[in-house]
Amino acid sequence: MAFTNYSSLQRAQLTFDYLHTNSTTHEFLFGALAELVDNARDADATRIDIFTEPREDLRGGFMLCFLDDGAGMDSNDAASVIQFGKSAKRTPESTQIGQYGNGLKSGSMRIGKDFILFTKKDNTMTCLFLSRTFHEEEGIDEVIVPLPSWNASTREPITDNMEKFATETELIFKYSPFKSEQDIMEQFRKIQGEKGNQSVALSVHMPLFCTLIPE
Repeated sequence: MAFTNYSSLQRAQLTFDYLHTNSTTHEFLFGALAELVDNARDADATRIDIFTEPREDLRGGFMLCFLDDGAGMDSNDAASVIQFGKSAKRTPESTQIGQYGNGLKSGSMRIGKDFILFTKKDNTMTCLFLSRTFHEEEGIDEVIVPLPSWNASTREPITDNMEKFATETELIFKYSPFKSEQDIMEQFRKIQGEKGNQSVALSVHMPLFCTLIPE
């Protein structure tokens, strides 16, 4: 007899350690870099710029940035990104590269210890922060991802819970190189059109010159 109420049953849980475990699907760093490039291609980007910005306060001494003019994401789209294994690309007629809802997470965590995404779409600016540093410093075992959004025209927060928004931005200020809302807005200004994405890998695991040698 089938049960109609499963509330008392155990749930599978995603722990913090999985962020590292999942990243080991990429033996070489080149495969992880390709994941972020493939995401830009799937977003119909016509241009992607890959560059570094020096940051002596970070491990590796720089940030690795991927800037594209692809479709971008609103807050709902970005929220689906942090659902492991979920992908809107997985349809029978899809010609997109990524279809398993995992590449951005596994690739970014293979490249660096922390990852931050800035994305624009439909007059909305959203920031997604996936940080192993945050989890280690706070001693948190479950995966928590700050995901604040702003109106692109007014720069006002898009939220019905200002306490939650404040907590999300404070975590970004504390554990990322972007220490103020002004710093975050400067990153959004790099996305020059009405839509696009900038992915930034932080605390890069190893010099890119050594990518032919697996860790």
